[in-house]
Amino acid sequence: MKGRGRDAFSRFRPLLRVMEKLLGLLPRPLQKWLWTLSDLLPDLPGMALRYCLLRRLAHRCGDNVLIGRAVELRYPERLSIGSNVSIHKQCYVDAYGGLTIDDEVSIAHQTSIVSFQHTWNDESLTIRDNPVVGAAISIGRDVWIGCGCRILSGVSIGNRSVVAAGAVVTKSVPAGMLAVGIPARPVKSIGCTERAGESSVAGTAAVE
Repeated sequence: MKGRGRDAFSRFRPLLRVMEKLLGLLPRPLQKWLWTLSDLLPDLPGMALRYCLLRRLAHRCGDNVLIGRAVELRYPERLSIGSNVSIHKQCYVDAYGGLTIDDEVSIAHQTSIVSFQHTWNDESLTIRDNPVVGAAISIGRDVWIGCGCRILSGVSIGNRSVVAAGAVVTKSVPAGMLAVGIPARPVKSIGCTERAGESSVAGTAAVE
């Protein structure tokens, strides 16, 4: 919901707030069930319902947050999300270890954000039955995450950074950098000193 989307949000904010209050009357398990059913609705009603549900389910949720179709959200009570954020279709977001997403963030389709990892120390148990360990993820302001990325537990992504499509982020990304690859590594500064339009063709294509 950028540009005109923000204008639309402002127009419909009173209606969304009423819808949010009505949803608050429902038990939490039913709210989560409605999240899944929202995928059956047309685009705009579905996005409106998911936004209002997120306002009820998340620890914190700002204004003008777009959640696409078929986004799976785990442990939303451990998620804090700012304003003007878009999480596009078929993303997997698991906030078990804690997840903070700041304002002005765009997360492209089919990205996974996983704030836990399996352990394997107890050999008497299969790896899948060993305990999991959570570690918080922080995504800063004005971050663009390309399609099909994997953001793993314990990392932070600095303000005004880009994570290129298909990257696997296993270590933190400094502010103002383009990160690419498996594992992701910072390869180029995209700070304010760079003139608009100077981004390389490769870098531009990588995040689309």
